[in-house]
Amino acid sequence: MALDAFWSSCGLPADAWPAAKDAYERYERLIDVHNAAARLMGPGTEGDFSLKHVADCLAVLRAWPDLFAGDMELADVGCGAGLPGIVLAVALPQVRLTAIESNRRKADFVRDAADALGLGDRVQVVARRSRELGYQDAYRGRFPVVTARAVGRAEKVIRDTRLLIAPGGSAILYKTPAAIAEEWPLAAREAGKHKLALDLSDVVALPTDAGTRQLVRVRAP
Repeated sequence: MALDAFWSSCGLPADAWPAAKDAYERYERLIDVHNAAARLMGPGTEGDFSLKHVADCLAVLRAWPDLFAGDMELADVGCGAGLPGIVLAVALPQVRLTAIESNRRKADFVRDAADALGLGDRVQVVARRSRELGYQDAYRGRFPVVTARAVGRAEKVIRDTRLLIAPGGSAILYKTPAAIAEEWPLAAREAGKHKLALDLSDVVALPTDAGTRQLVRVRAP
């Protein structure tokens, strides 16, 4: 399956794909230019950007498309280079993104990339730690959806993001089936301490045998 077909399989309109594809290509070039100075991508994450990163970020739309219906606020914690937040903001014009990244260089890059891609009016970048923001009135219980990709073990992410989730909202943790098998017991224990429920998505196959993704949904009461 090519990326355009994966896009459509996520329920995204085919006629929006050409503009999105152009935005993703420009985004990749920005990352390439600034990667060395800002250390945007970690070791082992190089390769086909569209498969390893864009399709992977979109996988949440295969798992729980209902979460992104209508205008909404999304927080992406530990967003790094802006993944998945920037990818989702390109795909979903109804989303207002708060990108949370404590590393100042990465936060500055995400802000500049959002402006370069024409997303600046829908993207706020906060150079703080998510666990600190959860205790501030401006952020506590604010977000219907929180995403976290490649930011640590599930139990830690639950602990650090739980206060950001709006009542009835969800945090989505991007994982692999193997990581879930390893992390589930402690994740379930941490969720239970805070009266949060956990759901698992089906396994999502990425295009052209680029691997599989499975997501954990942390639901607030």
